[in-house]
Amino acid sequence: MEKQEVLDTLKAATSYLNSLKLLNIGIEGAVKQIITSFEETELQIHDTFSNLKQNLLNILNKRETTLLNNAKQIKIEGLTPLEQCQNVILERIQTTNKLIEVGNSVLNGSGGKLESFTRSSSLLGALPEVPELKEVPFISFRYDPSSGMDLNEIFSHFGQIYSISPIQITELVEKPGAILVEWQSIENDDRSVDIQEFRLQRAFGDVTKERHLVLNFSDCYRGLDTQFLVKDLQINQLYSFRICCKWEGISEWSPWSLPQVFCTTLMPFSWRNHDDYFLSNENKIAKPLVDNPRVLYSDGSQFAVGYSIEFTLLEVDSSDAVIGLLCTYDTNSTSTLYSAGGNSFLINHKGKIFVDGGEKSTKLPDFYCGLKVCFTCELVNKEKVRVHIDANDKRVTYDWLMNQGSEISFGCQFFSSKWKIMIE
Repeated sequence: MEKQEVLDTLKAATSYLNSLKLLNIGIEGAVKQIITSFEETELQIHDTFSNLKQNLLNILNKRETTLLNNAKQIKIEGLTPLEQCQNVILERIQTTNKLIEVGNSVLNGSGGKLESFTRSSSLLGALPEVPELKEVPFISFRYDPSSGMDLNEIFSHFGQIYSISPIQITELVEKPGAILVEWQSIENDDRSVDIQEFRLQRAFGDVTKERHLVLNFSDCYRGLDTQFLVKDLQINQLYSFRICCKWEGISEWSPWSLPQVFCTTLMPFSWRNHDDYFLSNENKIAKPLVDNPRVLYSDGSQFAVGYSIEFTLLEVDSSDAVIGLLCTYDTNSTSTLYSAGGNSFLINHKGKIFVDGGEKSTKLPDFYCGLKVCFTCELVNKEKVRVHIDANDKRVTYDWLMNQGSEISFGCQFFSSKWKIMIE
C-alpha cells in the first residue's frame, strides 16, 4: 500500500471515528432521556397515588363519621320519647304498688287508711300511650354494591403510561420577530381523528438544559390548527416550545411533547424612519404627521417568500390609502405607490387590488378601523410566486411574476393625516 493510500485510509478512518463518536453521543442522549423521564414518571406516579390514597382515606373516614353521626342522631331522636314514656310507666308502677299495699292493709285491718286508698284508686285505668315496634326506628346500613364495582372499574384503569406523547412538534421555522411552530400526531396513535383541541406553550430559555425554566411555560395557542406563528419574540433569544392535545369526551390533556428549543435571528417587521410620519412601538406603528405624506417603506427588504405580514388599520379616513408589497422602489421618489407599476402587489382603501399596475376584477372589503389585511407569499417556480391576501374572512389569490432571489419590501401611502397603521 502506497503512502498516499495510507494517508487516505487514515483520513477515512478518522472521519469514521468522528461519526461513531457523534452516534455514541446521540445514544448517550437517548439513554439519558429514557432514564430521566422514567425517574420523573416514577416520582410522579408515587406522588399521585400517595395523594390519591390519602384523599380517598380522608373521604372514606369523613363519610364513615357522617353515617355514624346520622345513625346516632336517629337513635337519640327515637329513644328520647320512649325514655320519657318509660319514666311515666315506672312512676305509675311504683304508685300502683303502694296502692296495692295500702289496700291489703285495709283488708287485713293492719292500719291502712280507707280514705287514702279510695283517693289513690281513682288513678287506675289511665295507661300511657306506647308506640308499636313498627312505629319506632329500626336502624340499618345499606349501600349499593354496584357503586363499589364502579369504583373498582375506575381505579383499575386509573392513569396511563405513554412511551412518547401522541403529539410532537415537527418543525420550527424562523420568521421576522417570530417563529412558525408546526406539529402533528404520531402515526401509531389511532385516536388522532378524535382530537378536539391542541395546546401550544412557550417558555423563555432552554428547558432541556435548565429544568427550572419549565415553570415559566405559558399558553400561546389553543385550537385545531396544526401550526401557529408565535409573534413578538426577541431576536437571538432561545425559546422552548411544547404541545399537547385533548380528545373528544376526555377532559384531561395528553402528556406534553418533547420540548423543542429555537430562536429567530430575523428582525421584526418595521417601518423606515420618515419625516412625514410618527413611528412608535419599535417602528411597527405609523401615523402621518401631514396631509398627503410621501410613501412610507419598510426598513429594508424585510419580506421574503414563505413569509406573512399583517397590516392592521388603527385609524381610518374617507380619503384614499394603499398598502402592499414591492420588489423595486425609490425611497426618494415623490410618486405614489400606484405609479410603482411593475413589481408591485397592492390593495387600496376600497378593496381594489393592483398587481404590477393592473387592476384586478376581484375586490376585498373597504378599509375600516380594526381591519387586518394579511399578505402571504409562497413559491410557485423560479419566476413566479403566489400571493394570498386575507381580509375580514375573505381571501383572494394571484400569481406574481418576479425573478428568483428578488428582494421584497412593503409600503403604504395615505392621502390625509387621519390614518394610522400597524404591521406584524
